[in-house]
Amino acid sequence: MWMIGATWPLVLLTVHLPGIPRASVNLLPWRQELALNFLLILTLGFILVKERGTVRGVSTTRNTFIPLTLAALFVSWVFVSITWATDRYQALHLGLQWLSYLIFFGLMTFGAGAKVIRASFITLILVVWVLAIACAIESWFGAPLTDGSLRMDVKPLLRGSSALGEITGAACILFAAFTLHLHRGRAALMCGATAVAGWLATLQSLERAPLIGACVGLLLLFTGAFIRPSKRLFWRLGSLTAAFVLVLLIQAMPSRLTNHDVSTFTRLQQDLSTDANTSVRILFWGVGLEMVRSHPLLGVGANNYQIKYGEGRAQFSARYPNSPLVAMNDHLLTLYAHNEYVQMAAELGIIGLLLFALFSLALVTNFARALRDRGQTLPVLGAGGAMLAFGISSGASASSFRSLGGGLIFFFAAALVCRSANKVNRSVYESRKVVFFPINTLRLIGLSFCALMALSAGVFAAQAAGSMLQSVAEGGADAATTEHYYRASLHVYPANTGAELGYGLWLYSEGRSTESVPYLRHAVERGFNSSICYSYLAGAQGSAGDLNEAERTLATAVRVYPASVFLLVRHAAALARNGRATESKEVFFRALSLDSRAARGWRQLIDKDIDAAYVAAKHDRNIALPGELAPEAAVFQVLQENEQRFPEAAHAGWRARMRGQQSK
Repeated sequence: MWMIGATWPLVLLTVHLPGIPRASVNLLPWRQELALNFLLILTLGFILVKERGTVRGVSTTRNTFIPLTLAALFVSWVFVSITWATDRYQALHLGLQWLSYLIFFGLMTFGAGAKVIRASFITLILVVWVLAIACAIESWFGAPLTDGSLRMDVKPLLRGSSALGEITGAACILFAAFTLHLHRGRAALMCGATAVAGWLATLQSLERAPLIGACVGLLLLFTGAFIRPSKRLFWRLGSLTAAFVLVLLIQAMPSRLTNHDVSTFTRLQQDLSTDANTSVRILFWGVGLEMVRSHPLLGVGANNYQIKYGEGRAQFSARYPNSPLVAMNDHLLTLYAHNEYVQMAAELGIIGLLLFALFSLALVTNFARALRDRGQTLPVLGAGGAMLAFGISSGASASSFRSLGGGLIFFFAAALVCRSANKVNRSVYESRKVVFFPINTLRLIGLSFCALMALSAGVFAAQAAGSMLQSVAEGGADAATTEHYYRASLHVYPANTGAELGYGLWLYSEGRSTESVPYLRHAVERGFNSSICYSYLAGAQGSAGDLNEAERTLATAVRVYPASVFLLVRHAAALARNGRATESKEVFFRALSLDSRAARGWRQLIDKDIDAAYVAAKHDRNIALPGELAPEAAVFQVLQENEQRFPEAAHAGWRARMRGQQSK
């Protein structure tokens, strides 16, 4: 147990390890999952070997056995959903994540001793400080690293990722609780400093949901601290509160260190009715609810929200045609519902959501029972506050349990609560309330879990190899190398939809449109369903000579994104090329009714290419210039398509000038 207890917090850092190739488009994580799997395999293996013949079995109370049973039922339901999921690997991935949670939860609840839990806290202190220092450096001194000038990706390294805020927010509450609880001054001081560091990182995370959750969790802890007041407790509580307030004020004030950038505190002050980020989340929730309406009991399959997003958004658009939400976020990929409970209902149906609710209710019941342990009131409040913070954050977070780091913190806190409840129940209830597991039964369970973890490690290792091969392909120096590594990636990791999209786009850019179509079509069907992706697929189909299929692709895209002027004009142009002039005029009129200037600009660019479109816009202010059209990525897609439609334009006009500037 020392192996898992002393090292599991290090898993949180594996996602930030440098030097490992990263694919530009990679949907599913694997670093933390693979690291945790190895730890669980080693732990279970050593337990099976070392405990042979030394114990008769393990006993526990029913009240702590129930949460583990309900969690196992929920995990089983996640695996069962593979049978009806469109993308079965996505469902398998989530099932393996939850299986890791289940084993970790069981080990930390029933197997770990007090010294192992203490080792977990010591390592977690180290991890929180590493994350907090890295986040502070990025926030105060790292503007050149995150403004896109020195990095390919404009997204910050740590900030803006709700996984960071959920980890540091929950950890902040845990260490604040032990600051108030511990008798030894040095240990309490270290926990207090770590709590403040976690609070600072949560404030700098740029995520509102984790910060709100952390505030509610801290409120629960500080309010509950008055159950057993003392002079020492009041002094520590006052010092901790003052430190939190001071850090909040420092972070809220404009500073040259932050380059006057937006902060989490300023984001909380925004008007939610006009905040685009909030509106987009409401759209994602609405799409998820449409999936629940279509698949109420079983859902669409675990982790298949993104795959079914196009279908759900088309239903949402048909139900609310006049909603301003329909016009939002068409050019970006949507991976999650940004609400774990909505996504859980959409993917696992009412049955899955009910199982999770029962598991959560069992944890709440154990929390209430654990508070009876007078000697552990503050640690129990801290663990309960950490779970509450995580639960609140999950209501508007894209990460939640889908990011292994935040989920591990949640289940560690849940294990602390169940351990205290188990201790209380043993002293209060009679022996018939105790459940005993014989050693043979435990050995069979351990062998089964060990085999499942070995299989899981193999799956994640294949995913890791495929993702790294995809990354090498994306940086290939020549065509032969690029194609070799793309094919190798798909051979090792056939479910790598990101590699399929990348390979399809590369084939399309190489003029091999016919070969690119199957890859692009499969990518669109497996979740790469933004307006840009639909347009690339239609462009490849048109270049391959299948104009009817290209039109059908655009007709589907318009049903999903009926307020996209770009897609409407693309569809109108496709209808015109197929000789369906009347329908083309009707679709183009819809685009004109949304934004006449942009619609005319897109029509000029699509039909006559960039040079003619620029001249037309200069002579008529009712036509938008190519540089004014949005989304910008769609402009480049049209230019790439036109370069194949008009080969003579590849070395003339605007393109010739751009190539000349690049050569200089």
